[in-house]
Amino acid sequence: MAGETPDPLTPEAASEVDARYVPFPPFQDWPREPPRAELWERHCEELKSAASEASKEDFDSARMIAMRAAAFDTGAIEGLYSTDRGLTLTVATQAAAWEQQVDERGVDVRSLFEAQLAAFELVFDLATAHFPDVTQAWIRRLHEEIVAPQETYVVHTPVGPQEQPIPKGRYKDHPNHVRTGTGGIHAYSPVTLTQSEMQRFVEELGTDEFRAAHPLIQASYAHYCLVAVHPFADGNGRVARAVASAYTYRAASVPLLVLAHHREQYFDALAKADTGDRDPFVNFIGRVARDAVAMVVETLRTAQAPQPEELLAELGHLFLAQEDLTHQQLDGLADVFAGELQSVIADQVDELAIPDGVEINVLPGSGGAMGSPPDGFRPMISPPPRFVRIEFSSASPAKASLKVFLDVFVSKDSDVASTVLVQSSGGADEQLVLGLADLHPDLSSAARLRTENFSRRLLGQGLDALLKAARTRLRKTGY
Repeated sequence: MAGETPDPLTPEAASEVDARYVPFPPFQDWPREPPRAELWERHCEELKSAASEASKEDFDSARMIAMRAAAFDTGAIEGLYSTDRGLTLTVATQAAAWEQQVDERGVDVRSLFEAQLAAFELVFDLATAHFPDVTQAWIRRLHEEIVAPQETYVVHTPVGPQEQPIPKGRYKDHPNHVRTGTGGIHAYSPVTLTQSEMQRFVEELGTDEFRAAHPLIQASYAHYCLVAVHPFADGNGRVARAVASAYTYRAASVPLLVLAHHREQYFDALAKADTGDRDPFVNFIGRVARDAVAMVVETLRTAQAPQPEELLAELGHLFLAQEDLTHQQLDGLADVFAGELQSVIADQVDELAIPDGVEINVLPGSGGAMGSPPDGFRPMISPPPRFVRIEFSSASPAKASLKVFLDVFVSKDSDVASTVLVQSSGGADEQLVLGLADLHPDLSSAARLRTENFSRRLLGQGLDALLKAARTRLRKTGY
C-alpha cells in the first residue's frame, strides 16, 4: 500500500493503529496457480531457444539490460526521482550520455541507481545458489545495500517530524504506517512484532510447499508479505521487488520488471491484495515477469540479427572504390585523363616537323574498349568507355597506314597505387599505370611528365612501324 506518512500520532493513537495490523497470510492461503501460466511457459521456452543460439556474452548483456531497467525504475516508483520510458531505456542500454541524463534528474540519482543495481546483483547471486536460502540476515544486508546512499529519513514523532539517521540493515525503530488516498491510515507491522513477523516470513519461504510452488506464485507471495510487514524505516518497496526477483531469476534469469509507468496499476493491485483479493496482484506480477522475459528474448534476437549500422557501412563500402571516392568518381577521373592524354599526344604531334606525304591524326573514340583489360582492371562504365586513336599514314608511292588504339581502364580494387591503366594496341605495345595521387584532385606534374614520355614512345613506335610498312610498299611498287 502506497501513501503518505501520517502526521504525528499520540502513543494511544499509535497503539490503536498497531492493533489494526493484519498479519500476512500463511503460504497455504495464497493463490496456488498464476493466471495464464501457459504464457509464462511459452515465454520461458522462447527465452531458452533464443539463449541456445546466443553467445554467453550476448545473454549476459541482455539480462543486464533488464536488470538495469528494473534497478533504475525501482527508485522512481518510490518517488526518489522521476523517469520516463526513454530515460529508462537509455540507462538500461547504457546509451550515449546516459550518465549525464541521469545526473540531470538530481545530484543523488546516480548513486541511488548504483546502489539499487548492486542490490539486484546481490539477489542474482542468491538466485544462482551463491546463497542457499532467503534469511533475515540476507534481507537486512540487501536493505543495507539499497539504502546505502541515503543518510537520513523523516520520522514523525509525537513532537513533530524529525530528520534522523536511516537505520541501514536494521529493522524499524518507529511506526511507519501510511495514510491512504481515502484519508485512512494503513497499518504495517508494529515495531514490537517486526522481528517475529520476519522470522515467520523466512520460515514460510523455507517450507516444502513454497519451494515447490510456481515461481510467479513465489515472487508474488514474497513481495506481498514483505510489503505487508514493512520491516524497515525506508526502502521496503525496493527490498520487496528485489527479493521477489530471486524467484524469477531462478526460473528464467530475469528480474521482476516493475517499471515506473506501472506505478498506478501496481499500487492498485497491492491495495486489492490487502482486502483479500489477491488474484489481481498475482496477475500483475505474472505480467511484469513475462515482460522481463520478453525484453531479454527481444534483446537476444536483435543481437543475433543483422545489425543495420554494420550493413549500412558495408553497403557504403560497395560504392567506394578507392579511399573516399566512388566507382563513378574513378570513372570520371579516367574520363578526364583520357581527354588529357589525347591533348598531350596532339600537342606533341603539332610540335613535330611532319614531311609532306605523312599524316598523323589524334582522334577520340567511345562506345567500347578496343582491347581486353588486364587482370584487376575494367573498362569505364559511367561515363561510357572511351579511347584515343592515333592514325599514321603515308602517301603513294610509299602508301601505308597504321592505327594505334589507347584504352583507358579503371582499377577494380582499392590499391591506390594503380587507379588507371592505359594500354595500347595496334601498332604499339605500351602500358602506363597511374595511381590515385597522380590523378586526384588534378594530374600531378610527375604524372604529366610520365604521360608525355609515354606519348613520345607511342609516337616513336607508331612511326617506326609506319616507316617499315612504307619501305615495303615502295619496294613492291618497283621503286
